[in-house]
Amino acid sequence: MQFFGSILQMIIRFRYPVSMPQDIAEALGISLKNTIAFERLLHSCQTCCPTSLIKFMPRIEAERMFHAAQRKDRFTQSSLYSYYFNEGWLEFELQFDDLARLRRLYIHHRLIADPTGFELNLAVDPQGIEHPATDARDSLFIA
Repeated sequence: MQFFGSILQMIIRFRYPVSMPQDIAEALGISLKNTIAFERLLHSCQTCCPTSLIKFMPRIEAERMFHAAQRKDRFTQSSLYSYYFNEGWLEFELQFDDLARLRRLYIHHRLIADPTGFELNLAVDPQGIEHPATDARDSLFIA
């Protein structure tokens, strides 16, 4: 059995020499096997609802999820994390608000027709949301 497992791992490495589907699954908090075909991987990413990324989560926590990416680019209001596959770069664009909270998550690949990418739905944690306007207003009143 161990011999066949080693052969399977070698075949998977020939199919995915740089990035593995499991790297993306780990970042998004979804379940994927490394034996999945790339087109199916792309479809799975487009239809998933990430469980490790939540709308309004702090930037540092959101970026930490993509630690296995081959390229990491940080900008003022966004970050771009890229994974290399034989079919081209698969990129995840995280957009943040002025308070460095995650607002949107896009996936980019040349097989996606929309030049702006495909937006993934992010779950909202109602208990994790802080309302700075409300907090600031409350702090103006001195008792």
